[in-house]
Amino acid sequence: MKDPIDVAFHSFEALAKEVENYSPTIASESDTRLKVLDRVLTEVRGWPLADIRTSERAGTGFTDYVLRIGQSSRVVLEAKKDGISFGLEHRQSGQAYKLNGAVFGPSAREAIEQAIGYNAYKNAELACATNGREWIIFRANRLGDGQDTMDGKAFIFPSLKGVHDNFQTFYDLLSLNAVRDLRYRGLFQEVEGLPIRDFTFFKALRPPESRHLLARGEFAADFDAIMSSFFQRLKGDEDAEMIQKCFVVTPESHLAEQKLSRIAEDVVSRLRGLNPGTGEQLVELIKAVQQQHRNRFVLLIGNKGAGKSTFLDRFFQFVLPKQISDGLVTIRLDLGLSEGDAKRIVPWLNDHLLLAAEEAVFSDNSRTWDDFVGAVFFDEYQRWSQVTMRHLYDTDKNQFKVEFGRHIEDIRKSRPHDFIKRLLHDIVCSRKKVPCIILDNTDHFTIEFQEAVFQYARSIYESDLCIFLIPITDKTSWQLSKQGALQSFESEALYLPVPSAERIIERRISYLMEKLQSGDEKQRHEYFFGRGIRLDVKNITAFAVSLNRIFVETRGTSDWLGGLANFDIRRMLEITRDVISSPHLPIEELLKAHLARTALAVHEWKIKAAIIKRKYDIYPVDEHPFVQNVYSLSTDVPTTPLLGIRILQLLRDAQLRVNEQERAYASVSAIYEHFNALGLHARAVAPWLEALLRTGLVLDYDPTVKEVSDASRLEISSAGKVHLIWGSTDRDYVAAMKEVTPVREKETYEQLRQHFRAGYSEHWRESVATFIDYLLEEDARWCEVPDHRHFEGQKRVSRRLSIMRERLFSNRFSDNRQNTK
Repeated sequence: MKDPIDVAFHSFEALAKEVENYSPTIASESDTRLKVLDRVLTEVRGWPLADIRTSERAGTGFTDYVLRIGQSSRVVLEAKKDGISFGLEHRQSGQAYKLNGAVFGPSAREAIEQAIGYNAYKNAELACATNGREWIIFRANRLGDGQDTMDGKAFIFPSLKGVHDNFQTFYDLLSLNAVRDLRYRGLFQEVEGLPIRDFTFFKALRPPESRHLLARGEFAADFDAIMSSFFQRLKGDEDAEMIQKCFVVTPESHLAEQKLSRIAEDVVSRLRGLNPGTGEQLVELIKAVQQQHRNRFVLLIGNKGAGKSTFLDRFFQFVLPKQISDGLVTIRLDLGLSEGDAKRIVPWLNDHLLLAAEEAVFSDNSRTWDDFVGAVFFDEYQRWSQVTMRHLYDTDKNQFKVEFGRHIEDIRKSRPHDFIKRLLHDIVCSRKKVPCIILDNTDHFTIEFQEAVFQYARSIYESDLCIFLIPITDKTSWQLSKQGALQSFESEALYLPVPSAERIIERRISYLMEKLQSGDEKQRHEYFFGRGIRLDVKNITAFAVSLNRIFVETRGTSDWLGGLANFDIRRMLEITRDVISSPHLPIEELLKAHLARTALAVHEWKIKAAIIKRKYDIYPVDEHPFVQNVYSLSTDVPTTPLLGIRILQLLRDAQLRVNEQERAYASVSAIYEHFNALGLHARAVAPWLEALLRTGLVLDYDPTVKEVSDASRLEISSAGKVHLIWGSTDRDYVAAMKEVTPVREKETYEQLRQHFRAGYSEHWRESVATFIDYLLEEDARWCEVPDHRHFEGQKRVSRRLSIMRERLFSNRFSDNRQNTK
């Protein structure tokens, strides 16, 4: 593929030849714009027509061209007719001259001042004045640097030949790619004598490939087996008892169980209360129930990862009384297995619900073909046998059944939705049971997808007696209620909150202890040995006590784990497993301490090391599913390393300004506007927002969105809150990230390197202080926080880091840190 500049240069050469041929016809400004400028902008500089605006009002006048990127004006271009000369014919092409110098005569100065005036209204940084042959390109907006615009310099190109001879400079000033990448700023800094920073140095103290796996203890394999058995699976597929024993029952979940049981009992009892006879009387009674809307549409609402699916497993296996469950036929579909396409979900639902309903109907092998046809296709059978196909019925009943069977199969293939309704009707009429249809994991997808699922469910719900049960997140219910989707449904909502990480872990430890204490020693041995655990009961008991000490008794640990997992139970168990398997936690020491009946505190910094570094000697860059390096989320565009924290702070401030019942979102455009006030351009902010979305530190209004180009409104997540606190107040987090964060100052790198060589345990405070100084100095270079109450949160970011630095030396207590490199 050719480089864009080569393509542009080829286009310019072709255009220059054409202009030379028809130059005598260029007499007016309109000629200049049509025959030269329009083509230069689109064919040479690569600006899409959609991003070019003409004749926009600017004060009392109108601009000739405004070039936009997104919603932002980036270049104002003032066009003059070919007959107006700027007097630059004898000047050197590609050179820069002072705007208020003698180079620019009256006609050029008039065009320059006119462009500056228009620019004042459009707030674009760049301006260009041209008559199609001569080009003057300059910064008409100094972006608050305090310098007079006319004291700046302008690049000139006195002819199209001059453009040809200095095309790279011309391209780097005004092409779409150059303007988007702010390439022109370096050119102006250079000619205006401003210092240009060398961005070639960008180096981390420990590059990712230098990490090492740490040695693990002699019991590591057994501990992994315990963790796999008790702290990895959420549903306990191989141990059904785990569903019942390890599910944390909260007052809300207990209330949801009771209410859901009453709903099921109410619907089942109504069916049982009907006349047990068959035929039209039962059909009419069911129709009456249907007309009175006595079936149920239930929403099980809980946070993502609240364990809604596990709740349903436990409810139908262990909680729902048998006499009620015997009156239900449960049909469960996992929509997480679908493609997630709102336009294709109805055929998917037809296919999968049809198969599930058939399995439910035909599971009773005692039913004959005649039983099924009589219950489901009674009307058609009567019409065929007595009217349309009576002759065949009277002469060959077997062939009649064959033809009618083909008719049934045709309905199944061409009208699956109708066939499903007939099957559910058969469950009600023939089996005297209530279909309970569970559509699980709908909230993995977009709002449009979920609305399509609700509409589909509603079409089934209206047709016959049934219970529909759809688990959704609290965020989804909020979104749908705001959009009005749920308002059209007569639904009942049951709320299932996420229990605290502490309760979840505590319950798993209790279950482990129950297994240790129950039964005789042989049974205990068989239970644990069957899970690949070779340790004796004493060691396992000591291990369980150690787990309780780390995750329940140690302040803050469970809060960190819950927040980093965004309170998703499955992910909380995963991070718990990672932490307890980390070599940074001295499990052998804990076992020895317990068996020797001595007390041994677990240092908080060791727990954080296990969370942050996992099984390595340093933080594993780009490989940690829970902890992110908030100082280096993006390196695409040079900017402040505190941008990630500043974005999180903005979203946290927005969250604190609303009631608990509401959700606080900030639009992407508002975020760009906020940071523009700090001197940070959207081009620098966008990749950081993208990284925050991708890593789950920030969430979009639509939970499926992971790209900032698709984002609309954003909020800080629970994981984002932990990173905001850690990134601005926690010395252990800062100490871990200083090792792997690339720095742009060679002097800082050398200082960190000296501390590293001198010994981590002796110089960790000095090393952390050096890194904090670097963060604050870099931040001050790139942004300036306005002194206004609206930006108070941004002021707190640097203030918290400064306080942390001071405390490094004002509180010199020993915490027995060892060099783990």
